[in-house]
Amino acid sequence: MNVPQSLKKIITHIFILFMIILLIVSFSSSYASLNIDNLAFVVALGIDTGESHKLKVTFQFTNLPSTLEGNASKESQTVFNTVEAPSINTAIQLINAYLGKKINLSHCKLIVFSEEIASQGISEHVYTLMNDSQVRPSSNIIVSKCEAKTYIEESFPSLEELSSQYYEIFAQSDQYTGLVVNSTIRRFF
Repeated sequence: MNVPQSLKKIITHIFILFMIILLIVSFSSSYASLNIDNLAFVVALGIDTGESHKLKVTFQFTNLPSTLEGNASKESQTVFNTVEAPSINTAIQLINAYLGKKINLSHCKLIVFSEEIASQGISEHVYTLMNDSQVRPSSNIIVSKCEAKTYIEESFPSLEELSSQYYEIFAQSDQYTGLVVNSTIRRFF
């Protein structure tokens, strides 16, 4: 069967056009996809007993300075938000609705439980956090004598620029001081 040369050219052009459209569609990102502008990264999580609900959960976020602005300082701004909810998952859903951004726990370096809630038992809360795929097993757990919210708000890094680095390094000070126990979720579990 002999195909005319002009028909071969048309088929080739249609094939090339189809491939270009396919590449453009497959490599273009959706506007609704999750990117760094749509996520709120939690650095520390504090869990206390609530007044009207079972838990009072405090989230610490860090707003990193924009490198595009000429007058941006090197310091990052720390933001605290607290919600009361019957569970940790419900608290995350509430804060998601409140902030307008999706909470991401993949950078959470510290989980603080108040002594009051620890005396009631924290295994249920640890299981909830362990089952969350975003929470890393290397996140540190601390039981504080004061409220977890107070502990997080009063902890300031003196030699580190970022609070996430501070939370990661100070738990490792057990190697040379003996005053802090290196307790990660993995070890606690």
